[in-house]
Amino acid sequence: MKKLISSIKYIQLNDLISIIMFVILLVPSLFYKIYMRILNIKIWLICEDGRTARDNGYYFYKYVNEKRNKKFRVYYVIDFSSPDYNKLREMDNIIKFKSIKHWFFYMIANYNISNHKNGNPNQPFFYFIHVILKFYDNRVFLQHGITKDDAEWLYYKNTHFKYFICGAEREFEFISRKFGYPSDRVIYTGFPRFDNLHNIEIKEKQILIMPTWRNWLGRETNTLAAKVDFKNTDFYKNWNALLNDKIFIDFIEKNKYEVIFYPHINMQKYIGEFQFSSKRIKVCNINNTDIQKLLIESKILITDYSSVYMDFAYMNKETIYYHFDYEEYRKKQYSSGYFDYLKDGFGPVTYTKEDTIKELINLLTSPNNQYKSRMKNFFKLQDRNNSQRIYDILNKKGDV
Repeated sequence: MKKLISSIKYIQLNDLISIIMFVILLVPSLFYKIYMRILNIKIWLICEDGRTARDNGYYFYKYVNEKRNKKFRVYYVIDFSSPDYNKLREMDNIIKFKSIKHWFFYMIANYNISNHKNGNPNQPFFYFIHVILKFYDNRVFLQHGITKDDAEWLYYKNTHFKYFICGAEREFEFISRKFGYPSDRVIYTGFPRFDNLHNIEIKEKQILIMPTWRNWLGRETNTLAAKVDFKNTDFYKNWNALLNDKIFIDFIEKNKYEVIFYPHINMQKYIGEFQFSSKRIKVCNINNTDIQKLLIESKILITDYSSVYMDFAYMNKETIYYHFDYEEYRKKQYSSGYFDYLKDGFGPVTYTKEDTIKELINLLTSPNNQYKSRMKNFFKLQDRNNSQRIYDILNKKGDV
């Protein structure tokens, strides 16, 4: 009741429209669910964030769609204005994000499957439905990155996911122990997109730089983010200094390396603030680049705390962790979890641009076997059967 009362003050016009939409579709959706049960047909609705088809949701949808199981009808939800929509046009059962059809199928689906916490037509409304009222307990969380920190927003009390899919064994153990899910809700299968990370072709001269976001800078809803002088932040100063360092520039130009700079989507609004003194540095964003393609192609990764380094390690490639603001990040964003960068990391940890450049040159000239061993031990499942395992488990459990 306290949660209900505290939520009322956040209601907006769009949420009121969502309530009306829900009420209108409630009875028809219930009848259609009964009809599907009579026919013994199950509906799986898959979505990422509504804008993309390039992550776990997309790869799992492709897998299930190709199974052609007559007992299942699988649908994918995406905004038709998305650049990723073109690769779905020829596929079956594509639904427009936030359309009436999306609402209807979200309410009738046996499983609502997404790699994002939301993945629904209206986040505030369905948070109320799922978490506060505890209705429609049918969501499967594929994740979009291996959880390594103590992320309280993913605790069971804040999500009520039916199933939480894990990409690594230690992650599975940590979430099972810490996040409060019932014992059968957390499942270690590996990620669907991992099926695509085998027999890869690497561009030996491509360096990928992917810093993650900062909660105090990147959120549109964060009032502090709207007032911040971005060029005076540690984030800008350190990354911009690295990208324009003379030793770094001389090295990539002399050795003909290509550098791809791809900030987290929440930080891409600041891309125009960065300066680049070399034509060998290319800036990419979500509209013109497939992250998975970048990860597969690149020889080495420089990041700070982004979980994309897990995908890199799955492919047996090293990462440099540039931790110039470690204490601030831990204080303001995520508390540490089970992963210790110094003891468990798949590459060196640095705190200055000078050390980052030094370690980059070292790894490009002589890979470290210690890091290779850590990668191998971290991923107990390393095959092309990740989607198959998820499919088999959901099919076997048969939730309705």
